[in-house]
Amino acid sequence: MEYKIKERTGSKIIFTTKNTREEIENEKREAYKKIAQKVTVPGFRKGKAPYEMGVPFIGEGRVLEEAVDILLEKNLVDFLEKEKINPVVQPDVKIDKLEEELICTYTVEFLPKVNIDLSEKVEIPYEKPDTEKDVEAKLNELQDSFTEIVPVERTIQNGDMVSLTWQVEGRDKEPKNDTLEIGKDKFIGNFDENIIGKKKGDRFAIDFKDEKIAINVLQVKEKHVASIDDNLAKQAGYENLEQLKNKIKEEAEENSRLQTEEERGLKALNVLANKLDVEIPGKLVEKEINERIQSAQDEYLKIGKKIEDALKEENKTMDSLKEEVKKVVVENIKNELVMNEVIKKSNVAVDDNEIEEEFNKLLEANGMADKKVPLNDNIRMAIKDNILRKKAILFMKENAIIKKREGDE
Repeated sequence: MEYKIKERTGSKIIFTTKNTREEIENEKREAYKKIAQKVTVPGFRKGKAPYEMGVPFIGEGRVLEEAVDILLEKNLVDFLEKEKINPVVQPDVKIDKLEEELICTYTVEFLPKVNIDLSEKVEIPYEKPDTEKDVEAKLNELQDSFTEIVPVERTIQNGDMVSLTWQVEGRDKEPKNDTLEIGKDKFIGNFDENIIGKKKGDRFAIDFKDEKIAINVLQVKEKHVASIDDNLAKQAGYENLEQLKNKIKEEAEENSRLQTEEERGLKALNVLANKLDVEIPGKLVEKEINERIQSAQDEYLKIGKKIEDALKEENKTMDSLKEEVKKVVVENIKNELVMNEVIKKSNVAVDDNEIEEEFNKLLEANGMADKKVPLNDNIRMAIKDNILRKKAILFMKENAIIKKREGDE
């Protein structure tokens, strides 16, 4: 087999191969042996008929087709070994000529090579925390905790907390208990419209899907919502609201700092991935997009919904969804390329003791410590890969610094 590279980029190579007539004929004999094992030629035991007598019976076209398939596979394997290429998706092949010689064109996609300098510190941009949102959320939480719910002897209004029993007439033997906030908690049918104006002790029924739901109001309570003011702050143990807000901001900033420190390794990897200027295999991206879209479609079908309908509700189209997914897929591939390069260049390693220790931890965490679960090669490889990734992230954490911009505090 001869081959010639027509085009080569960072993630794709296109090449042609040529097989001579002699190679085709030799492969036809190999193809015949393969086919003859499954076909009985009259007058001969299965697989024992000579080539010259068996081919006319089997058919010249069938033998040639099998021979070409074998050559296509051999050509590809030989080329990949010589050029040291590892495809990431099934290569494309096109037969250009099949007469006295076989000429084919192959298109192979592979992961690009990346070159990352780990000798320098990776600068992670400082992300200033949005303390105002944290303050608002914490104050709302405190407001809820100091809000009182008081029983009242009046008709039900929107926002009241109502304790009740309900049962389906003619079906339920015993009533069920519930407590609902009117206007907020969803119940059945036009429940809110029917219950407003009722009072403790009232009984009524709601028609719902050809059934009657009998409801008995047990108790009505109203919410006395606490005001967000100095009094609330004092109840929480502070002198005034301003002191409370300042304390929440301090805690939010400290939590943000700790979280940034914890995620520093991963963020450093992301910084390197974002800087990566490489060609990503198009067919690999397309394959990943299709798999993710199909997975989303399957999930929607489980709840009886089409993905197209869900997209319409969000003012999106399938094309816009694919663009969103594409960004995520490309980002993930780049992160994976960086991760592999960091593992290689940082010289992190994993020994058998680490793998076995992690395996035992997994068994214990899943309540299988007393089970005799074998540590097979697949599990071993998965655990090794996971430990290598953790070590690579730790390496990046130690090799990263948080860069504050001018004006950031």
